[in-house]
Amino acid sequence: MSKYFKEVQAEVLKAFQEEIPSVYYSDKTEVEFNKWKKTMDLMYHDLMHFPPKLFSGQTLLDLGAGTGENTVYFSNWGAKCTLVEMNDKAHEISKKIFENYSQNKDAHTFINKSLFDFQTDQKFDIVHSRGVFAHTNDPEKAFNKLASCLKPGGYLIYGDGNKSGNFQNMLQRMVIFNFADKWDEMVNVAEKCFKEDLDRAQKFANRTRRCIIFDKWVVPRLTQPSVSEVLDWFNDNNITLYSSYPPIMPPILSDSLHHFPKFNIGNFTDVAAFTEAFWLIFNEMDAVEVPKILTTMKELSTTQFDMTDYIDDFNLDTKFEKKDFINKIDQYKNSLLKLDLTSYLINRSKIFFDEVKILLDHLENKDLNKVVDFCNSTKELFRGSQGNRHIDFIGNKKDI
Repeated sequence: MSKYFKEVQAEVLKAFQEEIPSVYYSDKTEVEFNKWKKTMDLMYHDLMHFPPKLFSGQTLLDLGAGTGENTVYFSNWGAKCTLVEMNDKAHEISKKIFENYSQNKDAHTFINKSLFDFQTDQKFDIVHSRGVFAHTNDPEKAFNKLASCLKPGGYLIYGDGNKSGNFQNMLQRMVIFNFADKWDEMVNVAEKCFKEDLDRAQKFANRTRRCIIFDKWVVPRLTQPSVSEVLDWFNDNNITLYSSYPPIMPPILSDSLHHFPKFNIGNFTDVAAFTEAFWLIFNEMDAVEVPKILTTMKELSTTQFDMTDYIDDFNLDTKFEKKDFINKIDQYKNSLLKLDLTSYLINRSKIFFDEVKILLDHLENKDLNKVVDFCNSTKELFRGSQGNRHIDFIGNKKDI
């Protein structure tokens, strides 16, 4: 390992020993544990389409396991877990987590090492890493290390930030580093400029404000891949995408079971560019945002149903009028012309990037008070969710 490599690793470790980023319930109550359990069930079973029972009887490696607050659920779903974590403080917490919450607490292995220093000849049924590789100086190397530990036929679970989804987070870091180079100063600037973001993060993530600030902004290394980069990593390691959340593929696949060859998302790695454009400016929950994007679907849905329903169950007794049918076809064609999924994105993005340019002017002038006022008054930039910052992928390693 190079000197630079070790220096980056040491600086990240130093920051995360000051504030451990993966504490969600271990310092709280069993009520918090059960709330997180429901979140994990929802994520794997409903959102990722990977039922917890698929962990039963499987060997599992977690690289960068942190406090084990995710890994313990895998153990309770029946996996035999190996947890690798370089932060000795988080490492000790993970042992306590398993002591308190694991149903088979003696079946697991805890290793206090960097993921790059960890060596094993064992191949695992499931390999897992979430929110870790972005803090290394070589995420691709880390991913390859994870993939190398996977058995043929096994599943890789990988989660990290997304380059587009974290665009606003990087702008926030730019603001903070413009006015601070010491931890306490960074915390102070973050509180002044991004109070709304911190309030929201606390509400949803159940962590202290200082912990959130360290995880997002203080940590000295934070580099996230695009979806296309992740798909390239999958291809390079003979891993096929099984699922992701949020989904990266627009819902337009239409092949029947009998059509071959099947579309391979790995052969079209730019497939998520449109999705990532939304992640970049994302600031409202889907329940609020998606209906606005899909407003033009209403007429399309109505005219499409009218047209197809007109000849549905066509049989010898069906009464058919050519003029009526042609009229329904024309109405459907007109609704297709009105279909628009991009204007909402384009209009909001114009406001967003105009505000980014204004921010850059303020930063150039080095006036913190003006930056604070601006950050708290924008219409799109730094509002709400401020980007979709984390994406999870599951892949399957094909038998060779």
